[in-house]
Amino acid sequence: MYVNFFSPYELVTGSIYLLGQKIDEAIRSKRAEHAQYPTICVGNFQAGGTGKTPATIWVASKLKALGYSPIILIRGYKGSVKKSTLVHRNNAHTYGDEALLHAQHFPTIVGKNRVQSAKLASTIPGENKVLVMDDGLQHYELLKDFSIVCQKSQRFESDQMLPVGRLRQIPHTNFDAILSQINEAGYHRINSWKGIPEYTFERITSLLSGSKQQGLVVCGVANPDDCLYQIQKAGGFVGNEMKFRDHHRYNAADLARIEKGSKKYEYRVHCTAKDAVKLEPLIEAKNSPIKLSVWDVEIQPVGDVQPLLDAMVAKIEEVYKNRSQKQA
Repeated sequence: MYVNFFSPYELVTGSIYLLGQKIDEAIRSKRAEHAQYPTICVGNFQAGGTGKTPATIWVASKLKALGYSPIILIRGYKGSVKKSTLVHRNNAHTYGDEALLHAQHFPTIVGKNRVQSAKLASTIPGENKVLVMDDGLQHYELLKDFSIVCQKSQRFESDQMLPVGRLRQIPHTNFDAILSQINEAGYHRINSWKGIPEYTFERITSLLSGSKQQGLVVCGVANPDDCLYQIQKAGGFVGNEMKFRDHHRYNAADLARIEKGSKKYEYRVHCTAKDAVKLEPLIEAKNSPIKLSVWDVEIQPVGDVQPLLDAMVAKIEEVYKNRSQKQA
């Protein structure tokens, strides 16, 4: 039997992280409140790369198709916005890259204070509004009406606290559904965890714009190796690669490196939509010869997800009946 052995430093650091997380939750939960509108949270227990953003877009798209008006609430990581703000221009340095991806589809509000962001949602035109939080499970001030936890290959119940593992929070049962993604080795379908229903999704990498011709592949996301592999697999080519940190802010020096690396491909560069929202303005500003091919990830359900949609709708309608009208 394989046994994990952790150094004293790892054990102490993990304990300190857990203690800090518990204190943070206890303090901020004291001033928790509901929003005026139904609030759906798409989050995770594990740090980075669990597919929250494509899952958020999937949830919002389904709600829109059902006649609701989704409004995305997101922190805007690596953006400079301090006060809750509606995204209204293409500026990743201001709003963060993920916020720009959402704003291409739905009204999107960026802000660390989700309660403030929820109140700002009342100024956006539309009926049957539903707030959809991208990564809000650890934001305790704004109470959630329906929460979804995302995970990929390593299941959260078998993970360890940071920095030993990837857990940013000890798993609890105060949520409503689990979204698990298929990995390359296939998947093991589990119908529930501690009574919480689990749904399986597959990840589809598709070309949004540009050519599938071989080129330099640039990636700055949480799991760059997997991202690079998926783009090259979907494009049917193998090319040189250039990796950056997640949420990397591209600058003129980075652009020069990318130009040099892509020259032998006649400046053809493949990247994610998340990278493109930062690279495209830079390419235009510097009059660069780079020709971008932009790829994005969508998730599609494997099996019946109607019970998940029915549960969300039931909770939304319950909130409209019992809360929204009282606060209007």
